[in-house]
Amino acid sequence: MDSDLEEIYCQVAESISPEEFEERVKEKVALMAGLCDQRTAAMLVARDLGSPEVLTKIGSIRPEMGNVTFSGKVIAVSPLREFQRSDGSLGRVANITLGDETGSIRVALWDEEAELVRSGDIAVDQCLKVKGVAKEGYAGTEVSLGRSGGFEEIDQDIRPRIEPYMIGELKKDMSDVSLLAVVVDPGEIREFERRDGGKGLVRGVTLGDESGKIRLTLWDEQAQMPLLKGETLEIVGGSVRERYGLLEIQTTGSTAVRKSSKNLDFCEKITPIDELKEGMLCSVSGFVSGLGEVREFQRDDGRTGRVANIYISDETGRIRAALWGEHVDRLMEVDLGYRAEIIDAQVKSGWNEGLELSCGWRTRITFAPPE
Repeated sequence: MDSDLEEIYCQVAESISPEEFEERVKEKVALMAGLCDQRTAAMLVARDLGSPEVLTKIGSIRPEMGNVTFSGKVIAVSPLREFQRSDGSLGRVANITLGDETGSIRVALWDEEAELVRSGDIAVDQCLKVKGVAKEGYAGTEVSLGRSGGFEEIDQDIRPRIEPYMIGELKKDMSDVSLLAVVVDPGEIREFERRDGGKGLVRGVTLGDESGKIRLTLWDEQAQMPLLKGETLEIVGGSVRERYGLLEIQTTGSTAVRKSSKNLDFCEKITPIDELKEGMLCSVSGFVSGLGEVREFQRDDGRTGRVANIYISDETGRIRAALWGEHVDRLMEVDLGYRAEIIDAQVKSGWNEGLELSCGWRTRITFAPPE
C-alpha cells in the first residue's frame, strides 16, 4: 500500500481490511472519472467509514494538497512583525513551526491569530491541531490558515523528530530539514549579477551519506566557507526543491550550515545498469561498448554547444550516455573496450522511451584502457 494511503488507512483500520480499503479507493477514483487522486479518494473513503476528519502527518504535507488538517507540537515561534498594507492599514504576521515524528512545517499567522504570539497564548511546547491550506512558501512547504482555517490546543503526547534526515528520506518541497552528510565535492564559488545590478556568490556542494547524494546550494557568505572533501556538514533549517529533475537543498538567511566533528562514512555507490530509474543521480561503472559522432548545436544564447553519445555496458545491461561540453573532448582518447566510470550522472528518459545518462558539468568521468 502506498505510504500516503497507509497513513489514512491507519485511522480507519478497525473498520475495514487493507485489501477492501484499497479496492474502495480504486472505486472512488473511477466513480469520479479521474478527477481526484488516490489520496483524496482515500480521504473520502475514510469519511464514508465515519471518520469525521483525516489527519495528515506533517512529513506528508505537500503544496498541491490544498486543505489539510494535522497535529503537531510548537517547536519555534517567530517574533510578531507589523507592516503597512497597500491600503494604509496595519498588518501583523508571525510564524510558528510545528513538528511531529515525521517532520516539521511552518504555519503563517496573520492579524488576530498573530496577536496570540504577542500575548503568549501560543508558545513553544504547546500541541495544536491545525486546519489550513498547504502552499509553496519561501523556504519550502508552509501552511496558511486562510478564511476557513484555524487551530485549537489539544492534549496529546506529540514527540517531534529530532534526529537529522538521511538523504534517501528527502522529498521535494520539504521545509525545515536537518541533515548530517559528508562533503563529496566542495564545488566552486561562482559570482553572478543580481536583478538590482549587485553582485552575489553561489556555490554548489555535493553531499553524501550511506543512503545517497544530494546537491547543497550555498549563497554569499556561506558560499565562502572553507570546505574540504570528506568533512562532515550539519544543515539545520534547509528546504528541499526539485531542479532540472533532481532534488537539492536550498538555504536561506535562517539556515544554519556548520561543520560537524562527527565522522560519517561515505562510499561511492556504483549502481548496476539494470537498476537505474528515471530521475536518479547515480554513478555507473563498465566498459565502452559504443561510440557516436560529435554533434554541434546552437544554444538559446547563440553560442555553439557540442554533444556526443557513447554506450556503457556492465554485466547487467547497456545504456546510452550523453556527454556535453568539456566531456566531449575526452572522447579523443577513448576507444571501444575502455573501462569507464561515470560519477553523478542524471538518469533521464531518452530516445524510444529508453533511459539514458545525462553527463553535465557536475558529472565526473574517467576512462582507462583495458588491461
